[in-house]
Amino acid sequence: SLTSVTIGNSVEDIGYQAFASCSSLTSITIPNSVTSIGGGAFDGCSSLNSVTVPESVTSIGKSAFKGCSAIDSIVWNAKNCADASSLETAPFYAIRSQITSFTVGENVEHIPAYLCTGMDKLTSMTIPNSVTSIGERAFRNCSSLTSITIPNSVTSIGKKAFCGCRSLTSVTIGNGVTSIGYEAFEGCSSLTSITI
Repeated sequence: SLTSVTIGNSVEDIGYQAFASCSSLTSITIPNSVTSIGGGAFDGCSSLNSVTVPESVTSIGKSAFKGCSAIDSIVWNAKNCADASSLETAPFYAIRSQITSFTVGENVEHIPAYLCTGMDKLTSMTIPNSVTSIGERAFRNCSSLTSITIPNSVTSIGKKAFCGCRSLTSVTIGNGVTSIGYEAFEGCSSLTSITI
């Protein structure tokens, strides 16, 4: 029956399955003191309709948002969150097909590996000027993305970062990039314009 939660500013960790199956929970504010969100922390919170990940978060466990069937919007402010080790451990993998809006915050420096993999309803993505690196497979199979501009602040694009983005028609890569990973744009079958 829990509908809302307020987490104090001294909390640093949200543990494993901390709010699992709180099916009436509609909103939660995660304070900027939290550095880790455990696996399955919000698993089954089927009434939760959006999530904002604060700047302080450095790790998110497997299936943290699994079963959050109402979430379609994510605000990602985590400045330097660790890469997921595989697709299955990516924080939003279980709800990837329902996300229509994904906002990357203005202070984010690293876009982690697998972060948006398979979010096939995303049509646009803005990468802010604070970002310096894009992890491997970060946007793999975002098949509805039509264009992407990678700002001058980015120095590296991970392998398969945009692999399978088959609706992507144009890419602009800023002058800060020094490395583009293996098959970064493999399978981008609509790509007709690239500016490096």
